Amino acid sequence: MKKIAYLFSILIVIFSLMACHKQQEATTDYHGPVSNVPEKKEYHNQVFKDVVVAESEDKIIVTGKAQVFEGVFHYALYDGEKVLLENKYQTDGAPAWGEFEITFEKELVTTNDTKFELFVFSAKDGSKVNTLEIPIPKP
Repeated sequence: MKKIAYLFSILIVIFSLMACHKQQEATTDYHGPVSNVPEKKEYHNQVFKDVVVAESEDKIIVTGKAQVFEGVFHYALYDGEKVLLENKYQTDGAPAWGEFEITFEKELVTTNDTKFELFVFSAKDGSKVNTLEIPIPKP
């Protein structure tokens, strides 16, 4: 009789552990409701990191960090091959990662062929180097 009671208690413990394990699996598989809000994509290369594009009511905002010589880099907004906007930006110089925020009007973006570039001009030959290309979809 003791053997049957012992075996019965072992079975109860096993079934209880299995039930707890199943319940734990069920709670860890739940990921919550699906959101229609798109994830923010981050862009990076050797000298630019944490670059994110956001929108306000009438502006597009590009933020991130740059690690560039004397803290100077350039940016341009293109529609195909046409330059819509081009300028330079001053932030903290390397080796620091200087933060930046660049804004431009949404109305500049009229097609889905628009791209934003962050780049540095080479001290050696003046060519664009470390170019980070970011697609900008039409709002």
